Amino acid sequence: MLRSLRIASGVTAMAGGAAAAYVYAKTSADERRERGVFAAMQTVYAEELGSFLAKARYDGPLPGAVAHCRFDEVLPQPSNPKYKLAVIEFNVPGAKNGGSDKGPDGHRVDSIPIANGIIKTGNSCELVKYYDTKHDEFAKYVQKFDALIVRINPGQLSQKTLPGTQERFDALMNDMLAKGKLVWSSPAVQTQMGAKDALVAINQLTCGLPDTFAYYNAEELEEGFKKTCAFQPRVIKQNRGSAGEGIWLIWLHNKPYCQNFGDSKLEDSDMIKMIEMNDNHVEYHTVREFLTFCSEGPAHPKAGEWKSAFPGKYLDGGKAAGGQLVDQRLLPRISEGEVRMLMVGDTLQMIIHKKPEGGLSAVGGNSAYTYFEPGCPEYAELEAKFIGQDLPQLKKALNIESDPLPLLWTADFIPKDGAFKGSTEYVVGEFNCSCVGISKFQAVCGGTKSLADVPDDDYYEACKLTDLMGYKAVQMLDQTHKGTR
Repeated sequence: MLRSLRIASGVTAMAGGAAAAYVYAKTSADERRERGVFAAMQTVYAEELGSFLAKARYDGPLPGAVAHCRFDEVLPQPSNPKYKLAVIEFNVPGAKNGGSDKGPDGHRVDSIPIANGIIKTGNSCELVKYYDTKHDEFAKYVQKFDALIVRINPGQLSQKTLPGTQERFDALMNDMLAKGKLVWSSPAVQTQMGAKDALVAINQLTCGLPDTFAYYNAEELEEGFKKTCAFQPRVIKQNRGSAGEGIWLIWLHNKPYCQNFGDSKLEDSDMIKMIEMNDNHVEYHTVREFLTFCSEGPAHPKAGEWKSAFPGKYLDGGKAAGGQLVDQRLLPRISEGEVRMLMVGDTLQMIIHKKPEGGLSAVGGNSAYTYFEPGCPEYAELEAKFIGQDLPQLKKALNIESDPLPLLWTADFIPKDGAFKGSTEYVVGEFNCSCVGISKFQAVCGGTKSLADVPDDDYYEACKLTDLMGYKAVQMLDQTHKGTR
């Protein structure tokens, strides 16, 4: 029997007479009395439901009364699934809980709800750990799955692991794709869509900026930046940052901009004002100091003195290793905040406005959040353009036509003045597609709390997303295997 069942107020007969109810875990006697549910009734129905699920004899989606229950453990696997899926995790060797994204059980707090979102559809989903020291066993084991949902934070496979771990893992994922399996997100999607130079690839879509450039070595950076920053304020973005580090807003200091792009170039001695988006701190540097910091790091004699807590060297390894900088026009209306589209495959699940507090950056806890449903009037035009016009062209623009869209991903938009006075248009500032966290679950990660500690309201709200992920995963599998099963 499942141990983590909770029954809340209101007991409803379940289809098939197996059990009933809205179910919760570890509800105290006081809470039960407050909700008007007798302890004896709770025991009977919890045992009946637990017995039903433990038998795992259901075939197809779970009955509605069960599908909307709360489960703090992985549900039993259905007896005759059409598809078999797995959520892939990795524990960083020696790290508490296996990493700051994990709970005390060693799992990402959102992994169990994601797996259960699949299981509720009548398909199976296991939690499977990847070990760098057991690559071959893992490679053999995962062959039985139709799809893999990779929930490994970027960079974790290179932390205290055997040399080449990331490369071996990526090669295996590509091999799975070649065999007709689905992988979310595939290595190509993470590279082509998740890298900052995706903004260059989409610069001709309605959500892109035409004057977006990418630099992969010091020479390209110097040639390009000295022209762009002589003309307009810029945003320079490193590829490897995830919380605003290495993303700089840059203005000329005590010097006018040229009238037309290319009319002039900056000199090494020209001064620039810079704000780093991770913490909104301000720095003043010469152009040469900035270029040196980007390519050589703060310890180089020509880099000057830096306040940034991060080490520069953004171009290390070149394009193949993710070393790059993207150069975009600074959109001053970023002070109004960013608009995030939370996507599940090709379906918009939620729109989130992130308003910065105390600066220009909306990262971390430095922002206020407002949530909007798809179809809301506030962002109807943005939704129509991105979902209706850009999304059908996105995979081609990013050269990922042979890979599935990420199962869970986001597009962050920055407002700018539109073509008509008083109008607003939006430009993508970043895609996130590697391992997007589900905030209401991940809020309890990193310490002693687990999924059971997520408040009920947050749990059910977040499960709307994980249940949609389950539905869309099966839908994408159906499209892939159309006519073969």
